[in-house]
Amino acid sequence: MAKLTVFYDFHEERIQPFLMALRFRPNELDWNKTSMYVPLGAPFQQLKMEEIPDLEAGITVLLDDLVINPGHPQCIGVSISRIQQRHMALPPDALQSIQQLWIRMSDIEEVLQMDTRSLYPWSSK
Repeated sequence: MAKLTVFYDFHEERIQPFLMALRFRPNELDWNKTSMYVPLGAPFQQLKMEEIPDLEAGITVLLDDLVINPGHPQCIGVSISRIQQRHMALPPDALQSIQQLWIRMSDIEEVLQMDTRSLYPWSSK
């Protein structure tokens, strides 16, 4: 499973989750699947927005790429097939080299119709 990182930023006078990154090992992301599900309660690394590495590239998961499935409670689904369709113009090997997906926390909240801040509270180390 991908390594889950949540990036935080100041919003409404406090630090809140802003962006989720799913980081995969080389060839770990299976582009042959139609979707994948990410458990929202999974362990995650917390970083501040300014800690995003400059050279890390990935694909942004859009609101339309997110799905829910009653068979996967407490998970957010990512439609891999929709991402592939959107990026059909890329060279064939380009998708295979992607090791990171970016998901906005506000999009997760909208799809699940819930507040994710309680799942990902900021904790000072």
